[in-house]
Amino acid sequence: MKTIIIPTDFSDCANNASEYAAKLAKSIDAKVLLLHVYHVPLTSAPDFPDEVKTAEDLQKENEIQLKQFALRLEARSGIIVNYKAVMGLAVDVILEEQNNADLIVMGMHGASKIQEALIGSIVTTVLRKSKVPVLVIPKNVSFKSIEQIVFACDYNPQTDVQALDALQNLLHDFSAKIHVFHVKMNANETSLEETISGVNIESKLHYLEHVYDIVESEDPVSSINDFIEKIHADMLAIIPHRYKLFERIFHKSISKSLAFHTHIPLLALPEVQKTSYIA
Repeated sequence: MKTIIIPTDFSDCANNASEYAAKLAKSIDAKVLLLHVYHVPLTSAPDFPDEVKTAEDLQKENEIQLKQFALRLEARSGIIVNYKAVMGLAVDVILEEQNNADLIVMGMHGASKIQEALIGSIVTTVLRKSKVPVLVIPKNVSFKSIEQIVFACDYNPQTDVQALDALQNLLHDFSAKIHVFHVKMNANETSLEETISGVNIESKLHYLEHVYDIVESEDPVSSINDFIEKIHADMLAIIPHRYKLFERIFHKSISKSLAFHTHIPLLALPEVQKTSYIA
C-alpha cells in the first residue's frame, strides 16, 4: 500500500492540499500521514511570558491541534489519517520523513503570495531535494479523477528517464493520457524522432496511453500554459533537478510564468541517479 505524507501548517492552502491528498489516497488505497513541523516561538524581552513553555508543553499543544485537524479530515474523507507533530526545520523534517513515503503532497498559495510561497521557499526546496514525487496543489484546486497529464520535457540527453517510474506508479489506478510536451526553441534542434530516441522516453511509456506534442516558441512557459488550457489538463509533471525548464517556470514574472499553477497541480518527479549537473 502506498503512503502519502501531507505537511501542514494549518493555513488555507495547506488545508486544501490535505483535502486533495486525502481524496487521492482514498482513490488509490493509500495510507496518509499528516505532518506538522513546529518551532519554538521567538519573543522579545518585553513580551517574555511569565512562564516559559517547555518542549513537552509545545509538543502536547501541537499534537492536540493536529489531532483535531486529522479527525476532521477523517470525517470528510472517510479514510484513516495518521498524524505526527515534530519540532524542527520544516524542510529537514519533511525530507527525513520521505523515507517512509511514496508521495508528498503540499499546498501552494495563489500568485499574489508567490514570493512567500515558492521563490526560495520550503516548497521549492523540497521539490529540488526530494527523492520521492512531490505533488503541489494550488489553493483553490479540488480533487478530481486524473485524465490528462502534461509532462513538460526538454528532451535533454541527460534526462533521467527512470524518474518516469514514479509517474507510472501514480497513474496505475487512473486511465490517464500523458502528453509529452516539448517546446522547440530554435530551428537547429534535432527532429522529434531523434530526440525521443536519444532520451529513451518511449521505453518507459510504451504501455501507457501517451502522445508527443511539440511546438516552436521562444517562450516555453507561455506555451505550456496555452497547451494546458487547450487540452484541459488535470496535472503538470516535470523533473526539476536538472531541467533548465524548472528555472524558467519558477524565476520569471509572477503573472506570466506561474499562471498555470492557479489551475492544476504540479507533480515534481525525482531523479533516480544524481549527478553534479545543476540546471
